[in-house]
Amino acid sequence: MVVSFIGLETQEVAIKSNVNVVLRSDSHSLDEVVVVAYGTASKQSLTGAVASLDAKDMELRPVTQATNALEGAAPGIQVNNSYGEPGSDKTSIRIRGFGSINGSNEPLIVVDGSPYSGNLNDINPQDIESMSVLKDASSAALYGNKAANGVVLITTKKGKSNKLNLRMNLKQGMYTRAIPQYEKLGVKDWMETMLQGWSSYYQKNGGYAPADALAKAASTLNSSVVKTNIFDKSGADMFDANGKLVANVLPGYSDLDWVDALERTGYRQEYGVSADAAGDKYDVFASFGYLNEKGYILASDFDRFTARLNANFRPVKWFTTGITLSGTSSTSNFQGQAESSYYANPFYTADMMAPVYPYYKHNADGSIMTDEAGNAVYDIDNYSYLSGRNIIYELENNINRKNRNTVNGQVYGTIKFLKDFSATVRGDLFTYNETVKQFDNPNCGDGAANGGRLAKEQNRLFEYRFAQELYWAHDFDRHHVDVLLGHESFKHQLNWDYMMKEQMKVSGNTEMANFGKMTSIDGYEDVYTTESYLSRIRYNYAQKYFFDASFRRDGSSRFSNPWGNFWSLGASWMISDENFMKGIDWVNSLKLRASYGQVGNDAGVDYYAYKELYYSDVNAGLGAFYKIQIPNPDLKWETSGSLDIALEGRLFDRFNFSFDFFNKTSKDLLFTVYNPLSAGATDWYASADPSGMSQYFANIGNVRNTGLEVAMDVDAIRSKDWKWNIGLNLTTIHNEITKLPDGKDILHGVQNYSEGHSVYEFYTYTYAGVDQLTGRALYNADPTLSESTVNALKAQGNYLTINGKDYVYSTSYAAREWQGSALPDVYGSISTSLTWKDLTLSVLCTYSLGGKVYDSNYQSLMYTTSNSAGALHKDVMNGWKEAPEGMTEDSPNRLDPDGIPQFDLSSLASTSSTTSSRWLTSASYFTIKNINLNYNLPRKFVNRLGLGGLSVYGTVENAAIITSRKGMNPQYSFNGTQDNTFVGARVYTLGLNLKF
Repeated sequence: MVVSFIGLETQEVAIKSNVNVVLRSDSHSLDEVVVVAYGTASKQSLTGAVASLDAKDMELRPVTQATNALEGAAPGIQVNNSYGEPGSDKTSIRIRGFGSINGSNEPLIVVDGSPYSGNLNDINPQDIESMSVLKDASSAALYGNKAANGVVLITTKKGKSNKLNLRMNLKQGMYTRAIPQYEKLGVKDWMETMLQGWSSYYQKNGGYAPADALAKAASTLNSSVVKTNIFDKSGADMFDANGKLVANVLPGYSDLDWVDALERTGYRQEYGVSADAAGDKYDVFASFGYLNEKGYILASDFDRFTARLNANFRPVKWFTTGITLSGTSSTSNFQGQAESSYYANPFYTADMMAPVYPYYKHNADGSIMTDEAGNAVYDIDNYSYLSGRNIIYELENNINRKNRNTVNGQVYGTIKFLKDFSATVRGDLFTYNETVKQFDNPNCGDGAANGGRLAKEQNRLFEYRFAQELYWAHDFDRHHVDVLLGHESFKHQLNWDYMMKEQMKVSGNTEMANFGKMTSIDGYEDVYTTESYLSRIRYNYAQKYFFDASFRRDGSSRFSNPWGNFWSLGASWMISDENFMKGIDWVNSLKLRASYGQVGNDAGVDYYAYKELYYSDVNAGLGAFYKIQIPNPDLKWETSGSLDIALEGRLFDRFNFSFDFFNKTSKDLLFTVYNPLSAGATDWYASADPSGMSQYFANIGNVRNTGLEVAMDVDAIRSKDWKWNIGLNLTTIHNEITKLPDGKDILHGVQNYSEGHSVYEFYTYTYAGVDQLTGRALYNADPTLSESTVNALKAQGNYLTINGKDYVYSTSYAAREWQGSALPDVYGSISTSLTWKDLTLSVLCTYSLGGKVYDSNYQSLMYTTSNSAGALHKDVMNGWKEAPEGMTEDSPNRLDPDGIPQFDLSSLASTSSTTSSRWLTSASYFTIKNINLNYNLPRKFVNRLGLGGLSVYGTVENAAIITSRKGMNPQYSFNGTQDNTFVGARVYTLGLNLKF
């Protein structure tokens, strides 16, 4: 007698009068099907490293961009989605390290089988059925020339049920910044600290005695440095004899906090409706969505409409056809200059504004000045401390707006013939039109000098792809073989046009016709094409031994010799299916797999990187061309070879685990090579930072990434009413440059490319500590200084020897040394899901341990100048005040390695705040990424309402973050840098899901 049940192993037993049969869990019969390159596969058959995420992991989270949900979802994946601007496309993904130095490290995005080059914000996450991440060459090799950094496969939903299903979802939420501000000084502490710094100036630059310097500083600080009118006293009367502020801020000056004026509590609302149905000869899915986000600062918002239709038809058994059509229309107000130390950067201006400067104009009594309509008047013509700028006014009166419309379509037809064969022809089309409008008002800011200005940028992208696939699959008893052959052709065409005009005629009209003077007009067209041939063979015996091999040959228009070959081999063994494992009941599944392959990266070079290029311009009224690139016909792909070995399984019917070792080597990396100037200068015109050198690109460089991925989860509780799952994953990675041009180091900023070091290794001057005699910063001296230089420095008192070690005050004579890497030692996530009946609480936490950040924002807050006084961090109050009693030049404790230099406004101050290891900070962090509480109303109640399902939920995205310094964003970048810009958004959401 054969006894079977879904999800359990089938057993054959002898027929008796009484039979007691216990069926064991069958881990294979319900094996998960995942999307892989050019098809699907059961999870047990995979020979490569593939991580998957399904719709339920995304539908309850308030993510605008679907790939944000990948953070913490699986080991080996790093997601930087800490840029909290609504509608931003600045999310970055790294899969198993960094394979390129000068080229792209972003993975290939594939949507419904077709590589996608659009903005991921154009895809509604509610339309997505699953995402798969292909992490090694075996799983990604079929994508050849674009797969060196991994592949993210996005599959949208389709009709499943044989009845009509209608779903509606509603989300409402608040939008705030997830990371607090740096801890800065308030009015009183700031004024007293500035007084001490100004007193130091008079001592060191003017030769004043300490008491006289303090008195002089008190009488001149406001008139010479601060230049503010907010106090009820002036001159020396503002401070007492001990340097304490006794002046009070006049009533009415409630506008001193620029960050408070800049920020707001944003709002997020999202609505969606979808329907699907399926039958024997068709399946259809359709959806419509609307999203509106108002960011946590002024003039930042995003508005998006999306629609999708996925339909498949099977009129006869041997023919299937289908169409996918999606469209998006979006508008965003954005901050295009929210970076670096520019006046137009609202974060830099507000964060660095001293707490004594108002943004409104004030009357003599301190009250805020108003216009005829009673509105507060912004201070836009103050050159004492605002340089004629006012970022709050500019945000309210300038325009930075992007309008984008996209259409993405796919049509295919599949014919089945000769029993085991099928042939598919597929065509894809993607196009978008994007208009960027930037208006600078004529009263304040960048448009004030020219009567207002307007710029418009137009981007038009057109892409198409045609593919033909031939597939054969056959079972020979317990042997299964399938073969795929394919061909693809692809074309990318981008048109860019730009226009700027000045001299606004009539206020309120921000169209081109209202501006009188043309100042710039430009445009170009880029065309990029590829041709590809691909093949794959997969074999398995008895669902126990699996083998696959793939080969792809790609031709790219980026290279003179366009062709490259990419391939992979993979095998896996279901150990748990062997006879010798049958008696080990606690092992439900055990699998060993290994693979190796090579994939490419042609995104490391421009579209015409191998050609001789000229820049078109006008000289003396005539057409002129300037050489900007020397040809290199030998330029070729960056290639990545990946070895992957893994053991994975399930134990005790409740514990899942995987251990995955990888070794990924990238070779032929692109670097700039310099020729003698006799070859003709190229980098001297139309360049942001011209060097005057003759240069071209060449393939010279190798990088290796080696690491271990661990993932595990356990059903700690599993009963009728209770379920509790706990999960953990971690990744360790070692990144190393193994080859550079001529083996020479390449210094760039505070980091250095060097063989034997990581791609993001800090190499800068070592901050040794504070000289307790002078309060100045000391740095490790450069041991290669000449004897004459050392003697000259000693004579000036600028070269010290303490406990046998040499130090200098200026980094001009200091040694650059290795200071550690920006890359973490380990990163990963911790997750838990607790269910009681219909109530589920889930929490996702992510973490990163090790690595360093160069905190330039903190550096800026630890120092200011008398010419442009700015905000200060509270740590300046812990700086050196005076030499400890008994301290001498020969004291062994003269150097305080943990000290903070004196806050100083003298000519010596800059040496204590210059670039050095002082600003390197731990990059470790721990975040509570998402908290979700979901309640599915009881089915009996739902049925009475005539519904198929009803759930309500609340969620918090970016609930908390713990870092080494309050205000610092360690997730800003992978390379350990910081900037004054958006940080991640904390989003509180209430949601409702209805099913009919």
